[in-house]
Amino acid sequence: MSKNATFRTALLLSTVLLFLFAFFLIYHIFRNDVADHTSFLLFSRGTQLSTQAAGKLEEALKSDQGNLADRIELLAFYSSKSYKEGLTPEDLTNRREHILWVIDHQPSSTFASSPEASFMDDRDPEGISLGKKLWSQQVQANPANSRILYNAGRFFSWSDDWQQSEQFLERAYATDPKNHDIAAFLAAIYWRDARKSESAERLTSFASKSLKVYEQALKDASSARERLHDLPEVAQAAFEAGEYSRAAEYSEEALDLAAQPEYSSDKADALHYSNIVLGRIDLRQGDSRDASAHLLKAAAITGNPHLDTFGPNMILAKELLDKGDQQSVLAYFDLCSKFWKDDNGKLAAWRSAVLSGKSPEFGANLRY
Repeated sequence: MSKNATFRTALLLSTVLLFLFAFFLIYHIFRNDVADHTSFLLFSRGTQLSTQAAGKLEEALKSDQGNLADRIELLAFYSSKSYKEGLTPEDLTNRREHILWVIDHQPSSTFASSPEASFMDDRDPEGISLGKKLWSQQVQANPANSRILYNAGRFFSWSDDWQQSEQFLERAYATDPKNHDIAAFLAAIYWRDARKSESAERLTSFASKSLKVYEQALKDASSARERLHDLPEVAQAAFEAGEYSRAAEYSEEALDLAAQPEYSSDKADALHYSNIVLGRIDLRQGDSRDASAHLLKAAAITGNPHLDTFGPNMILAKELLDKGDQQSVLAYFDLCSKFWKDDNGKLAAWRSAVLSGKSPEFGANLRY
């Protein structure tokens, strides 16, 4: 082989090696960003892992601890397993290590705000405590980072520390008021405060705060689907704030969006709560007939995980009962029974109370 040929071969080999080195360098720099942006795919794959495959991923992480993709898959695996068969002490330890790693090394990632990156149960109190400490440290080190403030607020909400969650979200909103996710979640927290208020004054006050922030979120929604997700609570907040015309406007918009075929899988809340709001407005205007019609429309749905679990809202049913309309309310119970299968006998008890001329104990279903 001539010297020129040898030189060209060496040059080509050097170029290939340099290219491979650059590729792997770039891959290692950006791989976690890619994993974060494709976390929904990784999560789906993680829920399908076998126990043996999860064990192999755990072993692989020992020599590649900075791999976010593997941690997302494993957290998806543990989340799925916790619902199916429960977690072993070893599982809980592994899950804790992955969650704390995400907080410590990827605090501004999208995945860090997910329920899988938090402790949604009380089976690991030490993990919850360590997680809160790490998030507080991240916020202290990054006081103007709205994404970290948002993620921290999410974590505390998953741990039922709503007061701290609200404080972090208020700081995030003050830093980045035009971020839809931040505004929508803060508004949802205010709406939660409103629903749990023990006085009419506090209910109106928090509903007004929720409405103001929700309306900012609607301005910054990136799609009609995001608006559809927000509108049922915006309408309810507007009603409780005494803004009936705006409540009707938001309810009608939600119903218009829900009627479009592309939103068929997301329409249950819109149909349910928008009709509840419109019915309550009807009653304020002295129109019991239309209020009854809206009550029945509110139950003409197939349900969704939220309504199937916690059940339908009963505030309009209660207000119609107060007006003496037992027939519509009993029909409403029948329609609700078609999607609320696991009601622990509540519908039957409420039906019995109505038929006996008593006021049903609707409890939390006046607020759901």
